[in-house]
Amino acid sequence: MSDLQIPLNRLKFGHEDGAGINARVVGRDEGIAELAANIHARGQIENLVVKDMGDGFYAVSNGNRRLAAFHMIFGEHAEEPINCTLREVDEAGAFEDSLTTAVTAKQLHPVDQYEAFAKLEERGKTNEEIARQYGMSEKEVRQALALGRLSPKIRQAWRAGDIAAEAAQAFTLALDHKTQDNVFDKLAKGGVRVQHWSVKRELGADALDRDVAQLVEFVGADAYRARGGTITEDLFGSSHIVSDEALLKQMARDLLSAKCEELRADGWAWAEIAGDLPQGARWWPQSEIRKLPYEGDELERRTKAAALADELEESDEWNEALHDQLDQLRLEVETIDAAARLRAFDAKKRKTLGCIVDVEEGKLTVLYGVKKPDNAKLSKGDPEAAKRVQAALPAANGKAPEEPEISNALLHRLSVQLTKAAATALIQDEQLALSVLLAGFDCYDGEGVKVRASGLGHREVGGLLGAEDMKRSLPLAMALKPAERISLLVQIAANALDFQTRALDQEDDEDGAIAICNAIDAKLFNPAMRGAFDAKDYFAGVSKALCLKAIEEALGADMARQQGKKQKAEIVAFAIENVPATGWLPTQLRHKGYDGPPKAKVKAAPAAAAKAKKPAKAAAKKSAKKAAKKTAKKR
Repeated sequence: MSDLQIPLNRLKFGHEDGAGINARVVGRDEGIAELAANIHARGQIENLVVKDMGDGFYAVSNGNRRLAAFHMIFGEHAEEPINCTLREVDEAGAFEDSLTTAVTAKQLHPVDQYEAFAKLEERGKTNEEIARQYGMSEKEVRQALALGRLSPKIRQAWRAGDIAAEAAQAFTLALDHKTQDNVFDKLAKGGVRVQHWSVKRELGADALDRDVAQLVEFVGADAYRARGGTITEDLFGSSHIVSDEALLKQMARDLLSAKCEELRADGWAWAEIAGDLPQGARWWPQSEIRKLPYEGDELERRTKAAALADELEESDEWNEALHDQLDQLRLEVETIDAAARLRAFDAKKRKTLGCIVDVEEGKLTVLYGVKKPDNAKLSKGDPEAAKRVQAALPAANGKAPEEPEISNALLHRLSVQLTKAAATALIQDEQLALSVLLAGFDCYDGEGVKVRASGLGHREVGGLLGAEDMKRSLPLAMALKPAERISLLVQIAANALDFQTRALDQEDDEDGAIAICNAIDAKLFNPAMRGAFDAKDYFAGVSKALCLKAIEEALGADMARQQGKKQKAEIVAFAIENVPATGWLPTQLRHKGYDGPPKAKVKAAPAAAAKAKKPAKAAAKKSAKKAAKKTAKKR
């Protein structure tokens, strides 16, 4: 055995030597770029082990991946001298050398690797330097450093196999060791295995709805912080923790509004944010294009992405990673199509068409070439689509429709208020709550005992019995008194409600939200709904016409005519101040027992009308407080 330097162009891969002396088959080409980056930064640390092939060539039995990295750095025909160790063995001996190295070499445990990266940071290495030296992206470096900074207790639990990698990743959302240890101790009581979702729940990282989570990516964490918001980023997913959702949404709106202005300046007749348009807008027809003008490799990339997406959809295996990959593939197809579609519209076409701007999967999306309803023709091929488009059309005589549309965003907020009101009322009717729960289980289409409350209030129920597996939880449940079991079940029923995007004025005989709301005693539901209704948000978010309609229903036609002469801001302020006291609610929040306006034409002065309805407002507050106390007691 001797050490020597051999020109790079005289070295051959082990699998190219006769029957092959390289034991590794799978993974030969994996991570070569990262390895090359490290060798380039640190130089060659370990010699290649080679066997003499004759004619001045040598086959590598140990170090073939490093040989590939040298090719990437210097080029395979370079004469760069490479440090090698020559072993005088035959082909069988060289193969066993390769096999021995591959089998006996043990990779660092992830914890050891991440702790090592943390030490590099302590010694002054920047993220950029670590990324360059080890062939990693900056995000991968941030992930590694976050895991390396976990508390000693969490790292030891990971080493011992007491927690999985996903759970360790979830603990990075707690920025200090004390919080990490406290959460671990709480969740690991009684020998329960700590799961990543339970860690996120305890840290409040599951409270961010999907729509808000994607806005973090859209707006950018650094930009959000620059505006005064604080954020704990989930480096391994989208369960970010933000301090001010309203600020995040406003920043996203500012970006979308700027895009709309840009499109209008570029010659489009109109450009609007999707959330500001009527619900029917998503079915407005697009201008037909016979053939999209793809450029460069767009068509090739689109075809490849679409084929892979189809393959994933047909796959028998399914997990979160595949779901995310499928979403990315679909987004890639849509992005390519959107870019090609944009090119299809010249200046003349743009003057009659518009665009709908939105955020999907954290990315800005634009639907180009949309026809406004008054210019659109109904779809002949899809009768249902034609009905939806017809519903979005203005009245034939040019007058405004009787019920102006509200935005999707406002409809969603109303539906959340509806859910909270129904939950408040439901916990006051024990028998109905149990009936709702039983009916819900009967409608479940899964198999076995798959029971989980996943409504808007489910986070408040977490840890009902102090255990999270059936083996430990069942004895605890069996030890409860009958009345205690019923109280918990009633609370679960209330927290399981989720009426998002639903409204009580929708004509759907099979709608579960409507059925549940209509079953609740009006004496409980009306005050609860008035307590949950956000009048300020509603009137600020609807049109002038809807504000005046509410004033007319609540205070009379004369008052509506008087206010109609004023600016919208004044009308909104008047409505906020005077309408709620009458017990009025939007049609989307009126169940069959609704007892407020509109009634017969109200001739009383506004002050008198307001005074007459004050008890209803007081009852709403009293009911909400009573429900809150009852909920707290049951927990």
